[in-house]
Amino acid sequence: MTVIFRVDANKNIGMGHIMRCLSIADVCRLCGYKVKFILADDAVSKLIKERGYSVIVLYSDYRNMEEELKVWPSELSGLIFVDSYFVTEAYLSYLRERVRGKLIYLDDIYAFPYPVDVVINYNAYATPDIYNKLYSRVDFRKPKMIIGSAYAPLRTMFRGIDKKKQPDEVKNILVSTGGSDELHLQLQIIRSLTASLVGDDCFYHFLLGAMNVDKEEIKRGASLNEHFIIHENVTDMKSLICSCDIAISAAGSTLYEIASCGVPLITYSLADNQLQGAEAFEKLGMAINIGDIRDPVSVDGSQVVSGKLDSLAVTRILMAMESLSKDKAKRSKMGEKMQQLIDGFGTDRLVREIMKMCPDNNSSK
Repeated sequence: MTVIFRVDANKNIGMGHIMRCLSIADVCRLCGYKVKFILADDAVSKLIKERGYSVIVLYSDYRNMEEELKVWPSELSGLIFVDSYFVTEAYLSYLRERVRGKLIYLDDIYAFPYPVDVVINYNAYATPDIYNKLYSRVDFRKPKMIIGSAYAPLRTMFRGIDKKKQPDEVKNILVSTGGSDELHLQLQIIRSLTASLVGDDCFYHFLLGAMNVDKEEIKRGASLNEHFIIHENVTDMKSLICSCDIAISAAGSTLYEIASCGVPLITYSLADNQLQGAEAFEKLGMAINIGDIRDPVSVDGSQVVSGKLDSLAVTRILMAMESLSKDKAKRSKMGEKMQQLIDGFGTDRLVREIMKMCPDNNSSK
């Protein structure tokens, strides 16, 4: 059987969609399935090919998915995963009717009742009740549901990590601001720390995203301070996260990787689709939530990521970091809760569940 992923990544929507699809793809390949990716453009086609997967580029506008149907490959069959916030009911209905196989949608935002065969929502805030209400008045068959953080699609390196012992003193702090960092947060944190690092013996590990718009300026700033360490093109993310005592991260898919490592977390939102995730992590005792770090006046609701950094955002983050650093009891409780809820085997469970829901009667396995 062939497994197909329709997904995109760029500086406007970040890398999260691609990374979670790659995690699922890796486990599907281990199970013996063929995997293909369909992209609107070739922004990340090199990355996917380097992972050993074939790529079909539509050369379309990722924001106008109905138009791309004109250039979709005509002979596709198998399991088709769609991971985009720009889908419409007409787009999904077309695929479900015309493509031979099962249609699966990865959801975060409950935008409308998706006409698909399976809906996946692994977010900490997802509940069956929300979908029961969403599908209560539709005239098509309700899809099967895979819901909850037990299905978080992490990379295989995050499976079954040993319980983290929290240190008495915080020495290493991870700063992750996403694939593109359109709000320039990482650069502003470096500037703020540069002005205030007097007698501070902590090391700050800056995870530089592949599409970070300030990459060269960040590198120059970090080169002036031995306490700043830049990590780029990281292949062993588990080791990097586990080596740190606190993590600062946007409320995207990286939260679940950090949680599996038991590293106490400070999170924030830089897009509307991250607000619920940040709130849920705090409610579950897995993070301190700074909240939305955008200047509300500058936000364009029609864009996935937009706006300018709030003038107090960096101060709020650094104050939370200082407070958490001094509270070992809170860090210990938070780390324990994280690893109780996220064990790193979510992708395996997810693929097994999908294969049960969508058996392959024609598989050559």
